[in-house]
Amino acid sequence: MDISNTSDRYKLDRAKRVLHQTPMAIAVTVMNSLILVLLLVGTTPMYRLVIWLSAVLLINIMRIFGQIRMHKIGITPENLNQHLNIFLAALAVSGAIWGSAGVYLLPDSSIAHQVFIVLMLGGMVAGTVGLFSSVMAAFYCFSIPAFLPICIVFFLYGDSIHFPMGVMIILFWVVMAVTAKKLNRELIEAISLKYENMGLISSLEKEVIVRKAVEERLIQKNNEIESIVEKRTAELINANKQLLKEIEERKEAVNALKRSEEKYRELANSLPQIVFEADEAGNITFANRNAFRAFGYETGDIEKGINLFHMVIPADREKMRENFQKIISGVVKRGSEYTALRKDGSTFPVLSDAEIIKKDVNRVGILGIAIDLTDKKNEERKQREIEAQLQRAQKMEALGTLAGGVAHDLNNILSGIVGYPDLLLMQLPPDSPFRRPVMTMQESGKKAAAIVQDLLTLTRRNVIVDKTVNLNDVINEYLASPEFDRLISYHSTVKIRTRLEDGLLNIKGSPVHLLKTVMNLVSNAAEALPDGGDIIISTENRYLDQPLRGYDDVAEGDYAVIRICDNGTGISPHDIGRIFEPFFTKKSMGKSGTGLGMTVVWGTVKDHNGYIDVKSAINKGTEFTLFFPVTRGAIDPKEREEELSLYYGRGESVLIVDDMKSQIDIAREMLDQLGYSVSAVTSGEEAIEYIRHHKTDLVILDMIMLPGLDGLETYKRILEINPGQKAIIATGFAETIRVKSTMSLGAGAYIKKPYTLVTLAKAVRAELGRGK
Repeated sequence: MDISNTSDRYKLDRAKRVLHQTPMAIAVTVMNSLILVLLLVGTTPMYRLVIWLSAVLLINIMRIFGQIRMHKIGITPENLNQHLNIFLAALAVSGAIWGSAGVYLLPDSSIAHQVFIVLMLGGMVAGTVGLFSSVMAAFYCFSIPAFLPICIVFFLYGDSIHFPMGVMIILFWVVMAVTAKKLNRELIEAISLKYENMGLISSLEKEVIVRKAVEERLIQKNNEIESIVEKRTAELINANKQLLKEIEERKEAVNALKRSEEKYRELANSLPQIVFEADEAGNITFANRNAFRAFGYETGDIEKGINLFHMVIPADREKMRENFQKIISGVVKRGSEYTALRKDGSTFPVLSDAEIIKKDVNRVGILGIAIDLTDKKNEERKQREIEAQLQRAQKMEALGTLAGGVAHDLNNILSGIVGYPDLLLMQLPPDSPFRRPVMTMQESGKKAAAIVQDLLTLTRRNVIVDKTVNLNDVINEYLASPEFDRLISYHSTVKIRTRLEDGLLNIKGSPVHLLKTVMNLVSNAAEALPDGGDIIISTENRYLDQPLRGYDDVAEGDYAVIRICDNGTGISPHDIGRIFEPFFTKKSMGKSGTGLGMTVVWGTVKDHNGYIDVKSAINKGTEFTLFFPVTRGAIDPKEREEELSLYYGRGESVLIVDDMKSQIDIAREMLDQLGYSVSAVTSGEEAIEYIRHHKTDLVILDMIMLPGLDGLETYKRILEINPGQKAIIATGFAETIRVKSTMSLGAGAYIKKPYTLVTLAKAVRAELGRGK
């Protein structure tokens, strides 16, 4: 059936696009369902996993049979709505099954698995944006039943973690819907442009046919003149005047033919497309100016001989010969894509249409028109890059927000685990059998706090690089650490050697994060040596007088360089561009790490204004080179161990401002032990009222207090009442802009929760002594 209505054509085109994406969608759905089930084994009852996976496989088997049926009967305007309705119904059922995972498979005891289910559902919905955005109903049919159940569940939980996650899911869906709608509009515009171009090309071809018809009529007229001349040859002497007249008529006809051909050439030369003619052997007989410009030939090259088959790369020549024979046989060939070959050997993509040229009834060659697709291909590539960047940005934004919030809550929880052991140890005698368990509990809390710091490093908002550090010291500290001893015990066949340059220049940095960076890189290198091998850790001073082009372009300047190389399995070219992405790993998640190790490395180097270069080859090894800008400053001598009694108070008054009672209790007991007079309030508003009526020597201020004023606004109001009021900041979140703003107003030390008794004692004593 001929589709004359433009909207029907657009609808058919869009529907075909989305229906043809179904096999890929089915494959991704099955793969992701298997991954989700494998991950939830042990946390969700096995019978639920089996039932849910069976439902996924059943609906996708039905979709496969639907695809087979569709391919057998084909897609036509008459059955389009039927195919589309079946597809949307199956997609909605699939979305509902996936949505049921947020209720039926959701483990109550594991936040991590709940987050993974959310990420999996988000990934599936994000996938529908690229696959099904040509038909918005397909996006809605999948995404709404996929997200709605888990949103309802999270809102029913209603706690401080699940409720924000439910809101984030809704916001993510809105962003995906807007993105899908944008892609939908762009696709409709592209389809419209395609049909407009086809219409223009069709009009041009009709004009060419008309011109050819005129030419054929002129040729026929010329043949008639020749016939008349032959018939009247015997009458030449007696009909000289008549002959001259006929000759003039012939000249006029020839001139008319030339004028017609010139107009045709002018028309062809005015077109932005490539227009060409070739004889039956494929030799070019005519080409317009744009053809010469596009292929880099001169007009005289046609006389020397240019064959059409030599205008494409060798891999496309057989395809062109087959199409050429079809055209010569009378088949009009539309929309053939080739990689064209210029005279200088460079290439570019083209889309070609062609048809046969006849004189009378004889075939004389072909007429073709081609479009340079370079700009279109570049735009498509740029669009794909933009979409990929958008997805990465959305992923990082979501991960950063989630990580920051989780880290804040965990630090508050860990405060008791890290703080109370100090108070217990002060009350236990040195030979008490309870000292070791208490110290072990505190060390476990500190290790948990270190993991929280990895999450904060992911948000790029917690690295303080204000200490003078020597990278040789960092490496030696790691080599003497228990973590290194454990690594060697796990990988006994791995040999680690060092080549540390004497006189290595210092850098400004964070020793903790630099140590973590070295540990992650050495650990990854050891993982890449399952059968044993060598790891070399080296340092050097290096001056670059010009930028160094590599994985990360390094600016000129003085650098202290760490290089960690191994002769292990290497990294594939496909994966090397993704190794610093969060949670990207080829290892088993939870067995060899969290998937954040390389992200921490990248974030730490960037927070130190440094650069990373990576070189790797499969089965040959990998080399990481880290460049850190040097400083001429010297390292301060290590502070000697001081007795806690040096930091005892003298009865000074301290006001604790924190919205969590557990945090107030910990801080109050510590400060009581240190000899301070302690008061406490649970909000910024209460703190302001307290300062109005009481004098206090020091305020210990939490930054995030909900609801109500945060730490910055509270301190501003306090300064209005008592300018010069001393304060320190204690928070479980990162050193944000608001923390720095508070410190710029006059607040002193910034201590991170969970803090120890010594950390709190030093900070309070230092702030009280400031200015004396």
